[in-house]
Order: sequence, then structure tokens, then C-alpha cells
Amino acid sequence: MAKRYKRSRIKRKRTRLSASNAGPILALLSTIVGILGALALIAFVALPRILPLVGIDRMPWQPTPSPSPTMRPTPTPYPLTNVDLIELQHEVVLPSTGFNAYRWFADPYAYGDRLVFVAGQLVGNNIHMDALFSLDMKTNETTKLTAERKNQDYVYPVCNDKWLVYLDGMPGGGGTIRAMQWSTSQTIKVADVYTGQPRLHLDGDTLAWMQRTGSKMDKLYVCDLNTLENVAVETFNNSSYGQSDISLSRGELLYAYLDKDVDETVQGARITSGLYSVSLSTGKSNVFLPGTYAHDPLTNGTYWVWRDGLHGENNALYYSKQGSPPQKIADQIVDYGLSDSFVAYSKNNAQIMVYIFDKKAAFPITPEVERERTQLLNVSNGVVIWMDITSRERDIMKYARVE
Repeated sequence: MAKRYKRSRIKRKRTRLSASNAGPILALLSTIVGILGALALIAFVALPRILPLVGIDRMPWQPTPSPSPTMRPTPTPYPLTNVDLIELQHEVVLPSTGFNAYRWFADPYAYGDRLVFVAGQLVGNNIHMDALFSLDMKTNETTKLTAERKNQDYVYPVCNDKWLVYLDGMPGGGGTIRAMQWSTSQTIKVADVYTGQPRLHLDGDTLAWMQRTGSKMDKLYVCDLNTLENVAVETFNNSSYGQSDISLSRGELLYAYLDKDVDETVQGARITSGLYSVSLSTGKSNVFLPGTYAHDPLTNGTYWVWRDGLHGENNALYYSKQGSPPQKIADQIVDYGLSDSFVAYSKNNAQIMVYIFDKKAAFPITPEVERERTQLLNVSNGVVIWMDITSRERDIMKYARVE
């Protein structure tokens, strides 16, 4: 009988982790973790409870407390992004004594901390804008200026740290352009104006304006206020460009005129314009062709802005940086004004907006129209000025410093 052999099971020997190569390392790490945990319990749980009992109020490694809370530094956002618009705006208010008759305001202009503006009173059945005021925007102190006036109204005052220039205007148009030095209060006659009321543009000692000189002729003048020498830079004969405003800033004169590559007499031709810039220091002139019609161009020495139609039309607002391709800012604008870093513009039944060039974004500078209806008056040297027309019982002029 054949023998049966029993198949025996082979028992595998289990390997303990402690007997492996990693065992001593794991044991050491466990010991270190245990010690650190015990130290943490002593330092952060036991000691804070025990030390006050023996008169010690802080841990040795804790800093000495300051007498007043340390303010957490906060980032400085652009002022229009995180600001209460009511806090940003200020109302122009005349002193209550002696000036109650002046209920109408017009033609504001800001330079530095000074805001100059015209005020009017009722004389007979007519409003005479016969007072000129200066407001210190830091102290809110208002001063009535005694600049010479021989006609009825002060019109379009502009100023810098040396000069105050304005039109001494007549009711039906025309008058005399006058300039006063702040340091001496001496007033000089710059030029006579026979028709219309030209807007004045001041840059240093240089004054520029567009003036109607004939039934269908306009001339662009530049005058040195020190010598009173003036030059006609351009003549516009029976042209809508003679009714376009001009701009003067940082030694650059800017105006709109014909795109000389386009024959406007051709029926159906697209009417485009040229923006002509003149350096006052060199007399050199350059033309930029934006590919649109251009009216009322403004310059700050770096950016040019313009509207693509006449007043009263559904204009779009454009800008170019030193001759770069034009960029549209907004459609259906009514008025606008330019400062160093932004352009402010208004639309019908809408808030006044401020478009920041570097951010390529627009922010509201006035509350919603349900709270405040506005009319943009001027933008000059970082200050936006408007009229609150929510109520027409009296003129309410407001301003906000953006730069």
C-alpha cells in the first residue's frame, strides 16, 4: 500500500515594523512629536493660567502692548471706487451778509485751491452777472474780487497763480478781454471783442481764444500777456470749425479743422477732420487724422479728447494718447471736460461720469438722477464743477476734487 504523505503548510514569519529599517526613525519622530505637544500644552495652556496668579500678565516672548491700538494699514484705492459721493461733493455758498442778492452762478474755473466764478443779481427785469468771486476750497472762505469792469457782465474767467483773465462783456455780445495780476491787482486791456463771447484759455503767460471777426469769418488768436502781442494762428472762412472750441495746455495749442485729404464737396463723401496741434515754444504744427469728424477738441499735453459731431447731435466722445488710435469713451454725450488723468462727461438724464484713462473705466461723480439732477459746468485742474438742477428756486453750484 502506497504511503500517503501529508502536505504541511509553510508558516510565513510576520515582520514587525519595529524590527524593520524604518522602525528606529519612526520611534524617534513619535518621541519628538510627543515632546513638542507637551511643551505646547505647557506654553499656551498651563502657563497663561498660572503666571497671572503670581503677578505676571504676559508671556516673555509676547511684545509689549502699545498704549493705543495699532492701526491696520489699508490700501489706497482710487477715490471714486470707495467713497460716499455726498461726502466728496461740496456746495458753493456765499456769505449770508451782504450777498443775498446774488442768486445766480456761472462760469466756474478752478486752479490750485482757488475757485473763481461769476455771480448775478436781478437789476430791473434782467439778471446782471456783475460780481466775480474767489473761493478758497481749503478754508471755504469766499472773497468778492474788484477786477475792473466797464460793461455789464463778467464772462468766462480763467486763472493761474499769476493771472486772472476774463471778458468784460456786453449783454448783446462783444466787450473787452481784460487781465489782472494777482500780485498787483493791476488790470490791463488785452483785446476788444466786437461780437460774440469767446471762451478764454490760459497757459502760463499765454492766452488763446476763437473770435468772430466777420459775418462768416473766425480767427484763432494767441496772445502773450506780458507783451500783449497777439498772432492769428488760423483763419476759418465760412466753416463750422470756427464755431468749435479750442484748447491750450502745457505749451500745446489744439484745434479742429479740415482733413485736407478729403474733398468735402464730393456728394456722399464721409466728412472727417484733422486735429491740429501747435507747439508754442517752437511754432511747429502737426496734424492727427482720427478718422472721425472732430469738434471741441481738448488737450492736457498727453491726451486729446473730442466729440464726433456738432452740439445738439447724438455725439460720441473719443480720446487719443499722443496720436494713438482713437478710443471711444461714450455715446450720446452732452458736455465734457478734461483734466490730467481723466475726462468728465454728462448725458441727458444721467449721472456725471468720470473716465479714468489709466483704468479705462468710468465712475459716477454725482448721485443717481432720482436724488440729484445735474448740469456739467466745467472741469479744470482736477476739479469737476456742476449745477444741481433738481430744484430751480435758486442756483446750486457744486464741485468735487478728483485729482
